[in-house]
Amino acid sequence: MLSASSDPYYVAKEEVAKAMQKLQGLHPEWRRLLQTENTARSERFKELHADLAGELEQLSLDLDDIHATISMVEGNRGTFQISDAELASRRRFVAESRQTLEQLQKDVRGPQTRAKLESDQKALLSTAASSARAREERQSRAVQENQAFLDRQRQQQAQVMARQDEDLTELSLSAQRLGNTAQILNVELKEQQKLLEELDEDIDKEAEKLNFVMKRMGKLLKTSDSKQLCLIIGLSCLMAFLLFLLINT
Repeated sequence: MLSASSDPYYVAKEEVAKAMQKLQGLHPEWRRLLQTENTARSERFKELHADLAGELEQLSLDLDDIHATISMVEGNRGTFQISDAELASRRRFVAESRQTLEQLQKDVRGPQTRAKLESDQKALLSTAASSARAREERQSRAVQENQAFLDRQRQQQAQVMARQDEDLTELSLSAQRLGNTAQILNVELKEQQKLLEELDEDIDKEAEKLNFVMKRMGKLLKTSDSKQLCLIIGLSCLMAFLLFLLINT
C-alpha cells in the first residue's frame, strides 16, 4: 500500500483543497460587487471574475484527474493495494468537491449572473453614448459660441472701421473747408492790402495837395485883407472835410 507521502492522490487533494479555499475566499467579494456595482465599470469585479473563472476551470480539471485515478485504481485492484474504505473516502471527496464546484460555477456562470453582466454592459454603453452625445453637444455649443464671438468681433471691427472712415472723411472735409477759408482770407487780406496801399497813395497825394495849399495859405496869411482871410478859413474847412471823407470811405 502506498504511503501518504508517495501517493499522488494526496498531492492532488491538497491542491484541490487550496483551490477550493481560494475560491471560497474570493466568492463573497465577487458576490457583493455583482450586487452593488456596475460590473462593466468595476475593475475589481473584472479582476475577481477572471480569477474565479480561471480557478473554477483549473479545479474542474484537477477533479477530473483525481476521478480518473480513482477509476484506474478500481479497475486494477490487484496492482494498487488500496482498501475499499479509502476508495470510498476518495470518491466522497471528489463528489463533495464536485458539488461545491458546480454550485460556484452555477453562481458565476448562471443565467442571473449573465443577465446582470449584460445589463451592466448595456448601461455602460448607454452611459457612454449619453456622455458622447453630451460631449458632442458641448463641443457644438462651444463651436457656435466661438463663431458667434468671432462674428461679433468682426462686426465691431467693421463698425469701428466705418466710424474711422467717417471721421477721416469729416476730417478731410474740414481740411478742405479750412483751406477754402484760408484762400478766402488770403484774397481778402490781399484786397485789404491793396486798399491800404491805395489809401496810402491817396493820403500821400492829398498830403502833397495839403502842403501846396498850406504853402499858399502861408503866403496868403501874410496879407491883412478880411476877404482873403475868410476865403482861407473856408478852404481849410473844405480841405478838412474832404480829408475826413477820404479816410472814412
